[in-house]
Amino acid sequence: MAEETDPGNLLVRTVLAALLVTTVLYRLGSTVADADLWGYLAFGRVFWENGRFPYDDPFSFVPTLHPWVYHEWLTGVVFYPLYQATGAPGLQSLKYACVLGTLGLAYATARKRGSTAIAAAFGVFLVHNLFRMGYSPVRAQVFTYLFFALSLYLLESARLSRRYGRLWWLLPVMVLWCNLHGGFPGGLGLVFLYGLGAVLSRQPARPYWLLFSLCGLATLINPYGLKYWTYLYQAITMPRPMISEWASVPQAYLSGANPVSLFYFLLLLAFAAIWCFRTREITPALALALTAYLGWRHLRHQLFFLILCAAFLPGLWSAYLEDLRSRPGLKTRYQRLGWKIALAAAVLVVVLNTHNFLKLSPFSFRLPTMPLAESPFYYPLGAIDYLQAHNLSGKILTFFDWGEYLIWDLSPRCRVALDGRFETVYPPEVVQEYLDFIYAAPNWRGFLQKYPPDFILIDSRTQTCRQLRKEPGWRQLYDDAGCALFGKEQPATSNQ
Repeated sequence: MAEETDPGNLLVRTVLAALLVTTVLYRLGSTVADADLWGYLAFGRVFWENGRFPYDDPFSFVPTLHPWVYHEWLTGVVFYPLYQATGAPGLQSLKYACVLGTLGLAYATARKRGSTAIAAAFGVFLVHNLFRMGYSPVRAQVFTYLFFALSLYLLESARLSRRYGRLWWLLPVMVLWCNLHGGFPGGLGLVFLYGLGAVLSRQPARPYWLLFSLCGLATLINPYGLKYWTYLYQAITMPRPMISEWASVPQAYLSGANPVSLFYFLLLLAFAAIWCFRTREITPALALALTAYLGWRHLRHQLFFLILCAAFLPGLWSAYLEDLRSRPGLKTRYQRLGWKIALAAAVLVVVLNTHNFLKLSPFSFRLPTMPLAESPFYYPLGAIDYLQAHNLSGKILTFFDWGEYLIWDLSPRCRVALDGRFETVYPPEVVQEYLDFIYAAPNWRGFLQKYPPDFILIDSRTQTCRQLRKEPGWRQLYDDAGCALFGKEQPATSNQ
């Protein structure tokens, strides 16, 4: 950073790096454990304890698909022994390492493109706040974002230098990626866009097409073979009305999502459009346009757009910052103020960021029992304690968000329907029947009759819960402000 600072280059560079890192960590220091985490751990436990690969679901009491195509299987295999050995601190540390690696690669890509260090750092700062949607503790998506940023760095380096040797590192990356998380089509799509951009720019495209073909073949190195791609097609095209991150930007706005985040996304869209108009670089413009469209369609895909913004947009303000730095009047005022005062202020912010980060207990998991201001998700721990205290077991029809925690905490004494593994396990007709029950459709009793459970664990604020309180043959065993547990008049007490 010698070009942006006067005295104390190394010290200034270190403080500014610490400022950026501690800001990112503080903003991403969420500790409310994500529901999917327990599904990973439950799979990992079955894998390691049984010594064989589970192709059939052992956790549900309703009909399930065969084979069970669990696209995050390797995440579970990695997470379970890590969690057993280190607990929450190990998994949280992995999350922080992945987010810093992802943003670091975006920063490195911006620098590779000629941005100044200050401009590249500002690009990371500009997008990091919206990263929170992808980094709750702790999800398989962290690998997708890391590998997407790595793919971008390698592809952009090759495009700028016309040296394609490093691109072959993407082959082993793709093998890992497709087994850790089903987001790997994002990497394949990026390679395809670079090939298309090369064609439109009249540049050599053959290395990209060859890489695209080989990476596609590499994705077949998985436990399911071609069935993995059959599953992916169904998963990508199916609706997910219960999962907020699959909502579009307009749907999120109408349902009461944070308008500041939506405005922030629109602001980045405007910056991206200005950048594309000014630079007229075809390949980056294609990538920005497609990921912006995907981010508009589904909130969870916005992170791909953010990574690209952090890598490309610093070019917008890099020249401006360089011009600003060289102005004699500004330099005189800076010297009069004293760079040590500005540095001391930055150190103070680093200390405050670190203090606030540590106050979050960032290496732990929280399991709230009621909705929180920062997260509407919560766990029915009171009802689970009731089941365990009374040594109850059997088939539990549960609210969607809680199923994976139940299979982790209560399996094998209890089986569930349904849970967050969703399309990986359950046939579409079973999912629809379940949704009819959850949303108290006119035929909501159909699920109870077709797949009779022993217990029902549901959000106590729902219409279905109010219906169950009047339903013959069921009695309420437990309830609190967040959940209600119902059992049959003579609940099951043996393993089923």
